[in-house]
Amino acid sequence: MFIASPTTNAMLIKDMYTFCKETADVDFCLKYIGTDKRILAAKDFNDVLLIAFSQCKIQVSEATKQINKVRQNFSGPNGKRRIKRCEINYGLASAFFDEAYEIGILKGVQNKAHNAALDGLDYVRACEDEWKMNGPIQKSPLTFYNTNIDKLFSIIFIIVQKLNG
Repeated sequence: MFIASPTTNAMLIKDMYTFCKETADVDFCLKYIGTDKRILAAKDFNDVLLIAFSQCKIQVSEATKQINKVRQNFSGPNGKRRIKRCEINYGLASAFFDEAYEIGILKGVQNKAHNAALDGLDYVRACEDEWKMNGPIQKSPLTFYNTNIDKLFSIIFIIVQKLNG
């Protein structure tokens, strides 16, 4: 649910809803972008892009917490290796999402910020793939976060297209 804001030059709530309808998962977009408290102060799509980068960072942080919670459930060599690989990949992904955010603050360089986020996404995807390769297939304990980051990146892609005109 959106709350109207008197902030001058802020994106209108209906514009955010219209934008989310352009994404593959409207409800996801509204949940993670549209209800972010910073959306009320967003003046343009560059501000929305920063929110999306920040949401990726939050998902990476939550996935890292999940790794620490489930680590003890994987005592075999494959599980230990996979958890360690994901821990490393999420550390690298975090750095790239930080970089994307920092670059995104500088208006007009959204393609460079997008590329940094893509690098972060690649590390997240490599974590998910780790559970399907190099040994018996196992369900990743991080699929929820990996999927969320993938969906956020698809939103980032649409925002960058809009910014590029």
